[in-house]
Amino acid sequence: MDQFRVAICDDEILLLPQLSSMVKSYFRSQNFETEPDTFASAQDLLHSLYHSPPHDIYFLDIDIPEQDGICLAEKIKDRNPDAYILFVSAREERVFDTFRIQPLAFVRKSNFAEDMKKAMKTLMEHLDKPADQMLDFQDELGHVIPLNLTRLMYIEANEKYQNLVSTDGTELIRCSISDLEKALVPHHFIRIHRGYLVNPQYIYRINTSDIILDGGQKLPLSRHRKKEVQSLFFAYNKTS
Repeated sequence: MDQFRVAICDDEILLLPQLSSMVKSYFRSQNFETEPDTFASAQDLLHSLYHSPPHDIYFLDIDIPEQDGICLAEKIKDRNPDAYILFVSAREERVFDTFRIQPLAFVRKSNFAEDMKKAMKTLMEHLDKPADQMLDFQDELGHVIPLNLTRLMYIEANEKYQNLVSTDGTELIRCSISDLEKALVPHHFIRIHRGYLVNPQYIYRINTSDIILDGGQKLPLSRHRKKEVQSLFFAYNKTS
């Protein structure tokens, strides 16, 4: 039986055992084993984050007194970029603020049981997927180039070459951006400008004339593409 390390952080003491029991039971029903670690404060979780092996999955409240849950999630991602984040909160109006973290789910405390079922289903679907999504792409010279779609942030056109910018660095390949667009749009990449393709996983904010990525990079956004980009981005967040 596969095992995962799960952390649950919520300052509502009475909710912690309920959430822990539900998570443990659901994991077991899907042939996964876990004994969730519960934390009643952000400080306790941060101490564990920096002094113990990282957890694989985090259930976080947003309204934590000593540390905003979204900021806490950012620290978790800095420490463990592959961690899965799920928010459990009564602050439903802050759901859009969580987009920069790309959480797997947002569980409303006002609809706790139903939302948790959906959240756990989404989590299981991701746990069944390989860590990185790969795609073999053939350039103009006939070379087959393996693309790590999970780590590929964006593509910038550079005359006859395309600059692939990923979390691992940059790489130039010879092809047209249109050929890359045909290959990557089925994998949710978005054409934001004639010279840019972006992985929506890394989009932090969409402005009037540019896109801000999680790392702070600013990319140009074509005015005539703005509505389409916004629509595709929100559709991606609903299904991811």
